[in-house]
Amino acid sequence: MDPQGAPATYAVTCLYGLEPVLADEVHERLGAQGTVHWCEVVFVFDGRPARLRELRVAGNVFLLFDEFPIGHTVPDLDALCSRLRSLPIEQWEERAREFREPSDQDISVSVRRRGEHNFTYEDVEERAVEVLAAATGRKVTLEPRRLELRIEIDGASCRLKGRLTPAMLSERPYRRYRVSGETDPALTAAMVRLSRLAPDDVFLDPFCGGGTIPIERALTGGAAAVVAGEVKENRIACAVGNARLADVPIMFGQWDASALPFADRTFTRLVTVPPQSDPEGGVPWRLDRFAGLLRECLRVLRHGGIMVCLMERGPLFGSTLKHLSVTWRPAKLACNWKGRQWTIYTLEKTL
Repeated sequence: MDPQGAPATYAVTCLYGLEPVLADEVHERLGAQGTVHWCEVVFVFDGRPARLRELRVAGNVFLLFDEFPIGHTVPDLDALCSRLRSLPIEQWEERAREFREPSDQDISVSVRRRGEHNFTYEDVEERAVEVLAAATGRKVTLEPRRLELRIEIDGASCRLKGRLTPAMLSERPYRRYRVSGETDPALTAAMVRLSRLAPDDVFLDPFCGGGTIPIERALTGGAAAVVAGEVKENRIACAVGNARLADVPIMFGQWDASALPFADRTFTRLVTVPPQSDPEGGVPWRLDRFAGLLRECLRVLRHGGIMVCLMERGPLFGSTLKHLSVTWRPAKLACNWKGRQWTIYTLEKTL
């Protein structure tokens, strides 16, 4: 049970587009049924808050205090003030300690607002700071603090959320050795989940960078083998170092991905983020050159195997699939990362 012995409602954030993947993970790991919202999943959970650390696709964890209707005029902010006076601050702090002890008792307020209202951000902030300070006897500020109260007003609805995580769950402690262009760990965790994990997986990432994808797969356990590699020795060294910090068994190799050193149909799963432009000169991929890389990936993948590939939004991947004489059952998931649009392709090799 949680510290208070009663179920709590949590709102867990994620990258845009990954909400259904996170909801699936919440159900699998926590046994909770989540409701999908924009960039978050909301669910009720009666276990310890620290269990939410198990969520690999998650960003921040919030305690959802309240959700209520609100009008569009300044006097309608009285409904918000009434609820702010009864916030369960002590319970919030106790749950926050499951992630890290708060460094002070200050409370910060942040406001997000969408829709047409006669009040401003400043009106909401001013009222919230005043009411919370009077109700709690604590310092309440608009500056960042460990305890952040988020007020979200969307049209005629208002939500109050208390942040529990001091840092995003996607900030993995094993990522000490960085390489340029490294993919967000929560995004790679989603890709790994989309590969439909199986205990007999023979798993490959032929463009492993700093090792995030193979490490995320190895951390889930239950694979027969996890293999990864790169063309550059210094990037492999980073991946090896990160894998050592994560304490997971991964077989690393150095290779040119256009000529992988493996026999046909060696792997059951291939999850990767290929270069988004031609490494030879950094120019956009020509269809024939990119098709050569993709064909090599298909060669080492078994029939019935799954390939998951992250590509920046555009026609290249789809055009390449049409160019290759291989039958696939493709699925696509659009997402946003670093302000850019990406597509996760999940493909099953059927012939």
